[in-house]
Amino acid sequence: MVYNNYVDNYEVMNNVDKKYDDTYIEIIPDNAIKYVNLINNNDILLNNKEIEEYNKRIKERNNSFYNLDNYINISKEDIYNIINNYNIPSLPKYNGNIIYTKDNIIDILNNRNLNNIDNNIKKGLVIRRTNLRSLPTSINFYSNKNIKDFDRLQETEVYVNTPIVILQESLDKVYSFVITPTYAGWVLSNDIAYINEEELDYFINNDSFLVITDSKIKMENNSLDMGVKLPYIGVNEDGYIASIPIKNNNNYVIKKNIVIEKSKAHIGYLPYTKRNIIIEAFKYENTPYSWGGYNEGIDCSSYIANIFKTFGFVFPRNTSDQRNSIGEVTSLEGMSKKNKLDIIDDEYLSILYRIGHVMLYLGKINNINYIIHANAKDMEVSVTPLDNDNLEAIDRRVLVK
Repeated sequence: MVYNNYVDNYEVMNNVDKKYDDTYIEIIPDNAIKYVNLINNNDILLNNKEIEEYNKRIKERNNSFYNLDNYINISKEDIYNIINNYNIPSLPKYNGNIIYTKDNIIDILNNRNLNNIDNNIKKGLVIRRTNLRSLPTSINFYSNKNIKDFDRLQETEVYVNTPIVILQESLDKVYSFVITPTYAGWVLSNDIAYINEEELDYFINNDSFLVITDSKIKMENNSLDMGVKLPYIGVNEDGYIASIPIKNNNNYVIKKNIVIEKSKAHIGYLPYTKRNIIIEAFKYENTPYSWGGYNEGIDCSSYIANIFKTFGFVFPRNTSDQRNSIGEVTSLEGMSKKNKLDIIDDEYLSILYRIGHVMLYLGKINNINYIIHANAKDMEVSVTPLDNDNLEAIDRRVLVK
């Protein structure tokens, strides 16, 4: 549904004019060019309708997705069980020289407020990029005192304009337990807002939309990540005009219109081509790696999912769910390295999985096979040769076509 006449009269709208060109400005990262040049055929791999059907098949193959409508009228007992489903991390845990034992987490567990479930379930929207946690606390839990990048309470990041169902508020009222389309857990209450059906339809089902194609657009106290989808309003001399959700004094969503540079967003989804896959992948180069997207970084599975979001794909969040459900899977398990390379070389821009990690295969230059991935070794998104360790461990090649 298109909502061209359903826009608040913000100041920015005064500059909308049909005379301004709405053409997307393509910027190719310098390091992507030599891989773009490997492409012999840049035909559209799947159109929008075919990608919609593809997404249906992904959801049929995988049970990690949540149908939010199923959680609107659940019982207090169900809410209790969902929240209590997270296992307490094995203890002790560390944050530098601080040691957390069972005695230290009693207050954190009590903060779940499980003795006061009021069943006041509401629909909502994420208004600010936020961390989703297994327990309602910002305290970091690391496996040893020397680790600072793998917080065991961090489940995932959640992006602006993600629909949610809000099940419970923490005892200190700082956190809310929410269901997202791909995950459940605790988020900061300040980062979400309630939403009525009309506004929800506007933000989520609007046929007039744009997609963020930059790795991240920094805003005041917020950021828009690659793949975020927003209602598109029009264009002015400075760029595309889109609506973002903010909240009013009653904690309900209202609209705010912003301008986004035409090189950082695309009206509708990007055409699904090999060229565009490479360009989007390289926009993340040198982005810091972080487990579960903590501290504005990105991990390997979100990296892959965000690239493909720009084309309209909906992937599961974790590698364990992606590896068996997102495309045409070829098992490489038990093969020799030579046989694996023969299969991998057969199709550039395939997705390669090993247990716990995912990589995008770029192709071969000067007889060297290259991948790009968000990797914990370099602690960033980087291009690396497909080394023996990864090649030996790779057990899946996935083609999304």
